[in-house]
Amino acid sequence: MRLGRINGYSIADFEKVKEQGLSFIEICTNNQEEAERQIAHSEEIKELVKSSGIDVSCIGRWNHDINTKGYIHEERMQVYLAQLESAISIGAKTFVCGCNKDEGVSLYKNYSCAIELFGRLLEKADGRISVAVENCDWNNFIVSPRDWEIVLGELPDLRIKYDCSHAYNRGHNYLDELSDWGEKIAHFHIKGTTHAGKRWVDDPPAGMDDIKWGSVFAILYARGYKGDLSIEPHSRTWRGELGDAGVAFTKQYIEQFIL
Repeated sequence: MRLGRINGYSIADFEKVKEQGLSFIEICTNNQEEAERQIAHSEEIKELVKSSGIDVSCIGRWNHDINTKGYIHEERMQVYLAQLESAISIGAKTFVCGCNKDEGVSLYKNYSCAIELFGRLLEKADGRISVAVENCDWNNFIVSPRDWEIVLGELPDLRIKYDCSHAYNRGHNYLDELSDWGEKIAHFHIKGTTHAGKRWVDDPPAGMDDIKWGSVFAILYARGYKGDLSIEPHSRTWRGELGDAGVAFTKQYIEQFIL
């Protein structure tokens, strides 16, 4: 396993990751405009990978609006496909995205739309890169074992990008999910989260949060996970210098589990 982080893709971003002693960058885009911007900078990113020695392990798209009344929005779909091709050209191992739910149509139509979306991405990928569904529920409804049974049952080559904090915050058992679905995981996020009773408090650095990281890694090893581990700085508290200290803390804490 390797340890990297979510970050931007400027020269400064690559330099920071190198200074932090991490191995890779994960690029996340949160809307159509950000996705198109990343695609436009593909060649520059490839040059930075060469010059820095820091690769881009994963490229992802979050906050989806591709499902409209149970049908794929074709213009937006073309950007998803172009970003997937960009990820391949840059040398990423994994492309991550999700599918929004349209509450105005049946669950059947929503699942059909998600299966079409991921099916077209897998066809475009043609084995050159792993395609994974995120378990984040920000405008994405393919987040739980029930959803995976339906969508991955139809598309066995589809993988999962897993983040324990999302399951924990939904009140789901992340250890059960990891154990049952660990062999399908292509990319893994390292993000802490902590609650006071039933109230969410913050997403502090992993190691000073509620997640049972020792058990998490025991399951990852048991399920044969050999992919990358991507630190996700997500807290509103841990920003600036404190945020850099939090990444350093997480790195030191998580490295004890990388054998």
